[in-house]
Formats: sequence, structure tokens, C-alpha cells
Amino acid sequence: MRREVPIATFVIAVIILLFILLSRTRTHPAFLFAGALFVFFLAGMIPAAEMLKQFINPALVTLVLVLQAAAVIEKTPLSDWMSRMVLVGHSQQRTLARLCLGIFPLSALLNNTAVVASFLAPLKNNRHFPPSKLLLPLSYAAIIGGSVTLIGTSTNLIVNGLVMEAGMKSLEIFQFACVGIPLCIAGFAYITFVSHRLLPANEAAARIDRVDYFLEARVLEGSAHIGRTVAANKFRNLQSLFLAELIRKERLLSPVSPDEIIRAGDILVFVGDVHQVRDIDRFDRLAVFTEENIGLLKKNLLEVVLSHTSMLLGKKVKTADFRARFDAAVVAVRRGSRKLSGKIGSIRLEAGDTLLLAVGPDFVKRENLHHDFILVNRIDRTRRLSRAQSALAVGLFATAILAGALKLLPLFNSLAILLFLFILLGYFRFEDLRNNANLDIIVLVGSALGISKVMIDSGASALIAQGVLHSVHGQGAWAGMAGIYFLTVLLTQMVTNNAAAALAFPLAYSTALTLQASPLPFVMAVAYGASAAFLTPHGYQTNLMVYGPGSYRFMDYMKAGLPLLLIYSLVTLALLPLFFPF
Repeated sequence: MRREVPIATFVIAVIILLFILLSRTRTHPAFLFAGALFVFFLAGMIPAAEMLKQFINPALVTLVLVLQAAAVIEKTPLSDWMSRMVLVGHSQQRTLARLCLGIFPLSALLNNTAVVASFLAPLKNNRHFPPSKLLLPLSYAAIIGGSVTLIGTSTNLIVNGLVMEAGMKSLEIFQFACVGIPLCIAGFAYITFVSHRLLPANEAAARIDRVDYFLEARVLEGSAHIGRTVAANKFRNLQSLFLAELIRKERLLSPVSPDEIIRAGDILVFVGDVHQVRDIDRFDRLAVFTEENIGLLKKNLLEVVLSHTSMLLGKKVKTADFRARFDAAVVAVRRGSRKLSGKIGSIRLEAGDTLLLAVGPDFVKRENLHHDFILVNRIDRTRRLSRAQSALAVGLFATAILAGALKLLPLFNSLAILLFLFILLGYFRFEDLRNNANLDIIVLVGSALGISKVMIDSGASALIAQGVLHSVHGQGAWAGMAGIYFLTVLLTQMVTNNAAAALAFPLAYSTALTLQASPLPFVMAVAYGASAAFLTPHGYQTNLMVYGPGSYRFMDYMKAGLPLLLIYSLVTLALLPLFFPF
């Protein structure tokens, strides 16, 4: 026992450090979880074979199959058609009601990020209502809809992986619906009748003011810069401005190569802090103006949101190499309601940043777009399925899910058969497998499974569980479950939902064993609690997606999210013991 306590203490210390790094650094959670698992491996707490076994967990492989199959459904016009049906002119409540009715079933079966991306552009660019009144409700509806099924969110599948690793029976597809459907009903009422009253009307600020970001200068006859390259003229060496584009006789060159030869009459388009005109005063015979060619420039601009999976996170714009990676230049950056000014190259990118890109012809051909950006002005770069193909794909997908739900086949088997059929039909190709690999989720889940095993086997989770039970003063199983639920809710506001579920599961399992109660209600409390990410932009990826396009402030999430969290928690804690007895 003396030896077990120091081991448990060491494990707890590593978990605390992991939590601090998750909440205070920009490092991707997958790397941090993998690092913590590697520390336990080096300490001899988990053998190599046992550690590697976690990455072929049936629930993890099922998660990968779900994501790949759902990617085929994303090629159908289903989400696009429903997004166009949502808007109702001059009736904000009816629009929000339609939004919920469209989002709930889609997010219950498809990837939430893809669903929100489909609705993002139509809602942001609508002419009837301020986008800020619709976008955060869009995210909330997707989160709640994902709680209805096992495959509705990766969080539920991660919890199922932890359940199976602990030796419990696998969760069923619609086992979440008994609480998830009442949550949808309560969420529908709140989103439709209350949410828009608590959100700002950021109509004017919701769209980037593109004129203010440009500074144009015409190269006049006799200029010393004529006949020399961009690099030789040092047009890229300004303090607050960056040369992004060049207009030559109504033809747009974007992005501008450093080797481009300057000619008389060229219009140089600088971006950044356009008030710093003095930065180009030293150049010979450049005439500055601001609005003459804005119409032409708008045809080549694309608005994107930086994804939480992007490899650009934490990098400065000038070191991210946008030209080589994407054939694009960053024109402007918005972070929530703030328009960042100054030299664009020095801005360090964060998840949820809205970028205005000047893109070249090769932008749509780059394979890394899927993981780095959510397109606000969507480019249809994937091969879309025809109506007949779409109907067959949706039918096969529904059949596979139904076969798993009715236990005609294990879900893993039905999804594997489905993916095989999609390959035979030509709906799914090798490039899709590569583009939708989601290696970050695989690494995170596999590492989380290993960490959970170490926490349970070392006694660390039991030690923490005793502290949880002490905090509720021995009030019984319901109080212990509520304590686990609120602990998970707190974690998911501070770190990602998947990380919160992975950290809270071993505590829930050990608390149930200590109370000699069924672990199932405690496990479900973790699943629902990890999805209750309503209070911050960073708790859930869809919250981040709408942060910039809605021009939200941090407090907007608190104002609109706190009442929803209270309603969500009351429904969850009241119904869990009824459907999942202790």
C-alpha cells in the first residue's frame, strides 16, 4: 500500500500538469495526451504491448469508420438543401425553430463540424437578420443534437471506447436518445424563444470591412521602381503593410511573387494597417488611393475560419508560408469582435480566427484545406454526388445505422460493409481516406484509453474519487453522479470536450465502484457533461467556428450559454437515474 500511494500521487501529478498544459497552452491536445502516456510508459506503468493495443480499440476503429462514412454523406446536397430551407424572411423565431429542426437530426448522425460548416455561409450572409443572432444558436443546436446518438459526436464514441476498455458492455447507438431527445425539446424552446434576446445584433460588424484593410498605390510613369522586381524594390520590407496583390490592366495577380517585374501603371495592393501611409512615402512616384478597384479585388477574396485542427495554430502569419501552402495571402484577420490591426505578418494565429484571403487559382486544389480552414464563402472543391447517387448513399448509410441499432450486425461490421460498398460505387476514394484521416482524434483517443487504464490500475482515480465523494458529504449515489457531472462540465469549458471526457471517465468509474453502484449512470453523466460546452468559444469546435463570423465577444457565450447550461443540467440530472438506475 505504501508503494501504491506514491505511484498514485505521481500519476495525479502528471494529470494535473496535463490539465494545466491543456488549458494554458496552444499545443494540440493530441500531442499532450500522447506525451502523458509516453511518460507513464517510461515510468513502467504501462507495457508497450498494452499501450499499442489502445490504438486498435474496437470503439476507436468504429469512430474512424463513422467519420469516413459521414464524409461521403457530406458530398450529398442534404445539408446544403436543409440550410437553404432554414431562413424565413422577417420571422426570427421561425428561422430559429427551423434551424433546430434541421440541425438536430443532422448532427445526431453526421459530424457536427461538417453540419455547422454547411449552415455557416447561408446564415452569415443572410439579408434578414444579424448573423450574431443565428450563429451561436447554430452551434448550440449542433451540440445538443449530437447528444441523441452514440455516433452524434466523437465524445460519445470516445466514452464508449473507455467503457469497453474498462470491461463494460458497449453502449448502443440510440441508448443516448432517452435523455438526448428531452434535451432537444428543452433546447428547441430555449433557442427559439430566448437565445436571440441575449445575443448582440452585430450586423454591421459581422462582415469584415474590406475597404479599410486595403491601401492601393499606382506606379506612375518615370518611377524608379519600374523594371525592377518586387524584392529588389523592397515592397515586402514595410513595417505595417504587406504587398499582397497587383492589378495590371484589369488583370489581377494574386498572390504577388517576389520575382514579379514592376511596370508603369501597375496598382500595388498593400494590406495591414492602412493608416500607416507614411510607410510608402519613401517610394518614388507611387500615387496612393483606396477605393477605385475594390470591386475587382472582391472577386478574388475568400473568408475562412481557422480550424481547431489546423497546423497553423500558434504560428505567425509571416512564418506560416501561406503562398507555398495554399497559393494565398492573408489580407485581414479578425478575432471575435476585434479587427486586428498593424503588420499582418506579426499576428500569431489562433483557432477561431477569421481570415480574409486573397487566393490564387491553385487554392482550391490544395489537399490541406480540409484540416486548416472552415470556408465561410464555400468553395465546392469536392466531387459532389448526383441526386440519384445521393439518395442511394443516404439510404445505405441509414440502413447501416439501423442494422447496428437493431443488433442485426455489430455497428463496426455494418459500417465496414457500408464503407466497402461506397468504395465499390466510386463514392469513396483513397484521397478521401487521406483527407478525412483525423489522425489527431486517433492519437488523442488511443492515448486517452491508455491514460485511463493507468489511472484506474494505479489507484489514482480511486484516490480522486474519494475526494469527490468527500465534497458531497456522503449524500449517496445521485450526489456522487452530480459531482462527476459538474466536474466534467467544468473541465469541458476549460479544455476540449474530448479531453474532458477522457480525464473525467476514470474518476466516474472509480466513484461508482466506491459507492458500489452501477457505473453506467456515472459514465453517461461524463458523456452528457462533456458535451455541455456552452460557456466559452474554446470548449467545443463548433463554438470556435462561429466566433469570428458572428463577431462575438467572450461574454456573449456566457450570457447566452449559462441559462442553456442550467436547463441542460436540470434535464440531464433529473432523467439519468430514471433511465440508467444506480
